[in-house]
Amino acid sequence: MGPLVGRYNPYDPAYIRDPYRQLDRLRAAAPVYHSRVTGSYVVSSYALAAEVLADRRYGTNRKTDSSLRSRMFFRLARFTQEEENALDNTMGAVPDEVHQRMRKAIAYDFGKRRLTELLPRMEFWVDRLLDEAAARGQIDLIEDFAAKLPILVAAELLGFPPQDARKLQEWSDSYLVLVDPLIKGAGIARMNAAFHQFDPYVADTLRRKRAEPGDDLITRLLEHHRDGEFDDVQLRVLIMLLMIAGHEVITNLIGNAVACLLRFPDQRVRLAGGPELMPAAIEEFVRYESPIQAVWRIAGEDLEIAGVRVPATRAVTVLIGAANNDPEEFADPRRLDLARTDNRHLGFALGSHYCAGPWLARIEGAVALSRLLERFPGFRGDASRLRWKPAAGLRGLYELPLVL
Repeated sequence: MGPLVGRYNPYDPAYIRDPYRQLDRLRAAAPVYHSRVTGSYVVSSYALAAEVLADRRYGTNRKTDSSLRSRMFFRLARFTQEEENALDNTMGAVPDEVHQRMRKAIAYDFGKRRLTELLPRMEFWVDRLLDEAAARGQIDLIEDFAAKLPILVAAELLGFPPQDARKLQEWSDSYLVLVDPLIKGAGIARMNAAFHQFDPYVADTLRRKRAEPGDDLITRLLEHHRDGEFDDVQLRVLIMLLMIAGHEVITNLIGNAVACLLRFPDQRVRLAGGPELMPAAIEEFVRYESPIQAVWRIAGEDLEIAGVRVPATRAVTVLIGAANNDPEEFADPRRLDLARTDNRHLGFALGSHYCAGPWLARIEGAVALSRLLERFPGFRGDASRLRWKPAAGLRGLYELPLVL
């Protein structure tokens, strides 16, 4: 890296192709590093990443981040008061007691038992998408499958009509600018336009669910709302967030996993011959090519990480991808081992802001990969020409053409 950029540049084309070489050098040279690119303190070792994520003195409200990059984003965004109000009522921005109430309210529907009950519906959508691909004999795994499936499953889980999946996907994609401004198609104007369509759509859905309750998450969230656990804005924003938050992660999990199977044919043969390995395989896919590459935490007071002072209101970038490939924690980390044991990766973060939907990602990812391997055991693709999206926070492919 050049002197003006420093040791960490997630937008360098070489980094986008293969971040792990740069992350290895960064971890060895400066496990806590002040980045000129992000304006934050970057943590790259497993031990320090786990320490920061578990420390409740760090918050997640990006509006409290005093770094220049964050201040410029919110200055350029020119949010309206209505848009500001929505941002202030996301799970990452509300007071901790409201955050915990929100997590408790969604715990049942995002729990392993409930999601296991929904397996037949997940299999239905998986097979429907694969039926369409079978008729063609080929598939772009990302556009035709991995990007569509999470929207269909989330819509059913929440209680939205499946025929609305296309516009739900468009609205959800528009919010990726909050994760990373360089993601293809993302933009502040696009996000704001989506909000003014999505918010009234959710309000209409709430009116319908009040009149016709169902066995879905929106109906159950209305019960919590009636009990006064959160207000009207918090309810609508929570529903939008649940629709938005997981789909890109699950898309990337499925795409990255299939890319791994193409790159490591021995592990593909191993998994195809031992489907009981799938739960361990999902954990290894999440560790090896983490769909979430980085998360941000804001220091609530002056803090210290490994002797480095982090002033209050400054951001810490926790490099999940680097932590999950730290040789101090994982033996031979760049070896894909679908039977790896004691795989305590940080792919879904840690602490009070641990990802709300890890079981959804695990179960949906397992269904998608299992059915793909069962129905098309000989699928072919070129793993030598993978095009990765430029993003600091997420890792996923633009496309992955397969011949079935």
